[in-house]
Amino acid sequence: MRKLIFFLFIATNIILLISCDDQVDPKTDFKDVYALNCVIRGDTSFQVATITRSYNVDGFDPLTNTNDPFVKGAIIKLTYQSNGKIYTFRDTSVARTGDSRYSTPMNYYYIKNFQPTSESAISIEATLPNGKVLRANSTTFFISPYLIQDNFYSIPLAVFGNYLVFNWTNLTSTKDEKIYYVPELIIKYAKIQNGTPVEMQKKIPLFYISGDNGDVPLYPSIQGNITNARFDTSTIRRSLEEISAGDPNKQNYIIHKAVFRLLIADKNLAIYYSAQKTFLDEFSVRVTQPEFTNINGGLGIFGTLTSTQINVPIKASYIKSFGYLPY
Repeated sequence: MRKLIFFLFIATNIILLISCDDQVDPKTDFKDVYALNCVIRGDTSFQVATITRSYNVDGFDPLTNTNDPFVKGAIIKLTYQSNGKIYTFRDTSVARTGDSRYSTPMNYYYIKNFQPTSESAISIEATLPNGKVLRANSTTFFISPYLIQDNFYSIPLAVFGNYLVFNWTNLTSTKDEKIYYVPELIIKYAKIQNGTPVEMQKKIPLFYISGDNGDVPLYPSIQGNITNARFDTSTIRRSLEEISAGDPNKQNYIIHKAVFRLLIADKNLAIYYSAQKTFLDEFSVRVTQPEFTNINGGLGIFGTLTSTQINVPIKASYIKSFGYLPY
């Protein structure tokens, strides 16, 4: 036993001596890396793209960089197979709002006359000023305005029940691609501040999870080929109560309505969304963020996203029971 302890002592000291000689450098050799980001929206004709590049800083804190890494002068083309047309992005800039470490205007590329109307292959190609080319492919989907089934929805439920259930018809893809959904139930309201109503909204979770620091809301995640979403009526009530938490003057709140919104994404965007959300929601500490890209020649994401929604009225008597004002 003594020999074993002595051996472990010697081995431990050898490892410590070796590790002291090996200097770990968290910064590797700098490489030029470009990221193209573009999400084609099916609910608007205004499409946006950005291109940024990697940058180096003195030291190890990337937030010390004050030079916008946006890449100007690129030629970005969007090809929509459905109509055989090629759309060219234009560049522009707007003044920054809020706090930012960049003092220059915010730059982006845009198309203002394109809105996908059917299921079709779609591709993007960006040629940078240095000749480097970034490419990606995706698929758009056709969204029927009657996708969400025409049931009578109201808050509270017209018929007694514990859940407000929304149903929709699952989309089908001719390419057998999985289609992903993110359901959201949102309360639209206004808060009177300094005599002026300020429009606000609150997203309703599916339910709450008890934790050491209190209850944590759990919202719907992105899922493939689902056809309904269920919201607990007690959770809806709690969300309405939280709108004015800590404020005794309930008359400062005007409740408009609720909106059920269904976001629909392609596979690429779904994977990217899930990776980022998992990273942000994890209780354990991670040093690096998960990296997913479908851009050939660089990083970033090219995907498609659309949405449809229905209004859900909230009964005036129910609103008044909280001390709020109905719209």
